[in-house]
Amino acid sequence: MTRLSSLSIAVLMLLSGTAAGCARRAAERVPAAAPPVDERAAADLAERLQKLLDSLVAGQDSVRGGLLLVDGPGFHWKGASGAASEATGAAMLPDDQFAIDSIAKTMTATIVMGLVEEGRIALDDPIGRYLPPSLMDGLHVISGTSYSGAVTIRHLLNHSSGIPDDWACAGFLDRIAADLERRWTPEETIAFVKSNCEPAFPPGGGFSYSDTGYNLLGLIIEHVSGKTLQGAYRERLLDPLGMEHTYRPAFEASRPSIPQRRPSERFLGDLECSLSPAVMTADWGGGGLISTTEDLNRFLRAFVDDRIFRQPETRAQMLNWIDSGPFHGYGFGIGLVDFDRSDSPAHAGLGQVWGHAGSSQNFMYYWPRFDVAMIGTLNQIDSQRGLYDIVASVMTTVRDTLPG
Repeated sequence: MTRLSSLSIAVLMLLSGTAAGCARRAAERVPAAAPPVDERAAADLAERLQKLLDSLVAGQDSVRGGLLLVDGPGFHWKGASGAASEATGAAMLPDDQFAIDSIAKTMTATIVMGLVEEGRIALDDPIGRYLPPSLMDGLHVISGTSYSGAVTIRHLLNHSSGIPDDWACAGFLDRIAADLERRWTPEETIAFVKSNCEPAFPPGGGFSYSDTGYNLLGLIIEHVSGKTLQGAYRERLLDPLGMEHTYRPAFEASRPSIPQRRPSERFLGDLECSLSPAVMTADWGGGGLISTTEDLNRFLRAFVDDRIFRQPETRAQMLNWIDSGPFHGYGFGIGLVDFDRSDSPAHAGLGQVWGHAGSSQNFMYYWPRFDVAMIGTLNQIDSQRGLYDIVASVMTTVRDTLPG
């Protein structure tokens, strides 16, 4: 097994900011009475999904193993294919853990919205109300004009602040590569951005994906809740939802989903890049979680069924999309993918999904048309197939198998 070089680790972390998210259209709603799948159709779907997963793994030289869970009315299937560890040759198992990368942004945003619902913060509050002057000074300056005081919590949630993404800033990757055992604080990543990177536009001037913005949100969560970020995650989401095998490895002890078994390995091409906890501290409020498909399904279903917030308006605000790509939109930590707006024939007629994706071909999406959750990973940054093509292939398999 080839170990990941310093530069490649840095490149991996740059790629961790995969955002899904275009049209200012309301999300498709859950069907009023989605018909359950009968036993024969469920068995047929399970067989086809396993064949699809096998083909996604075997058909790409760079992919070693994959996981997939599909959950809908009358069926719940999860599968695995390939190897979890190239080093040991251990086969991938359906309950194996994996790095979820930017999928974690949905959870960070959900915690922020819980604080909004409790009246402890407001979406249009300037973030300087919750952050120290030393952090705010020089945070957002364009051509000598400071916009730091105009940045709001809303801007951070939907990536409209214009604050640069630290991983995209020249020189940041070199700093990471120079010392892979360095533990970063969010304040250090923000200080680097202030000194070395130019904002994309004034606050509210567009869409520009920013992990830095989610580091700021993490600090706001800590300030308002009085908890560490990992403590807020555990208290507000992980423990209440029974996500027993989800944890922040840079800050918590491991929580194996299978005794004596490590999370599955992920790759950048031929380079194994299961990042050390030290490196993962640099991806603080917008990533850095290990989880399972079952745990993510618990979170996604609780979100879809509106079992997290007290008021339905809270979740609805998270699904208020701004344009973020040719067939994408972005809300608060959630991306919309409107396949019907894609120019790919393979995407035609599939409709919309919403959720989030990460850099190593991992995804957590909900398909309202069929009330279906789709969660998976190929543990590979350099996949020969695009993420949306992978998700579309799962959707096509479900659509073509279900009756009617």
